[in-house]
Amino acid sequence: MSDDAAKPTEGAAPAAAKAPSPWMPLIAVLVLMPAISFAMTQFFILPRVRSVIGEAKPHGAGGKEAEHGGKEGKEGKEGKGGEGEGGKFTCDFENVVVNLSGSLGTKYLKSSFTFGSSNPNLKKVIEENKKQLLDVAITVLSSRSLADLEAAGAKNVVRNDLMAHLNEALHSDLIEQIYITDFVIQ
Repeated sequence: MSDDAAKPTEGAAPAAAKAPSPWMPLIAVLVLMPAISFAMTQFFILPRVRSVIGEAKPHGAGGKEAEHGGKEGKEGKEGKGGEGEGGKFTCDFENVVVNLSGSLGTKYLKSSFTFGSSNPNLKKVIEENKKQLLDVAITVLSSRSLADLEAAGAKNVVRNDLMAHLNEALHSDLIEQIYITDFVIQ
């Protein structure tokens, strides 16, 4: 009988089939997902971003300097005019620091900008009304939240709001352009 116990019976059913391992799908996901992400980024996302930047670059690259007429002088000095454009006068407004709305004083914005105008009295008018214009700039900038400033095109919205409110405070359309020269969110 000892021989019978050592030998498996020949007529018995085969051993139960092994269940598939749960580790194989996990390993496949861990290997394939980074590869798929890399491929999507390289071949789909980056080419689209580059094409959008490439389309916007000719307008943005030559537009600002051509609009200024090259390097502008500081503090209201006349810059050289572009093609038949006439002189541009500028005046700097530097280091305007405000707390952002909704941040409980933990986030702030530091910005500097240059006003552009074809009016030769720009610097004089800005200097005469500097405190009032600084108050308007602080009010407009501090009304923005971090989410507002991180949105696409936020600087253009801020630029347009500043120009509208500053011209309203001056009771004229003296400021024709605002060039943002510093824009830091901390």
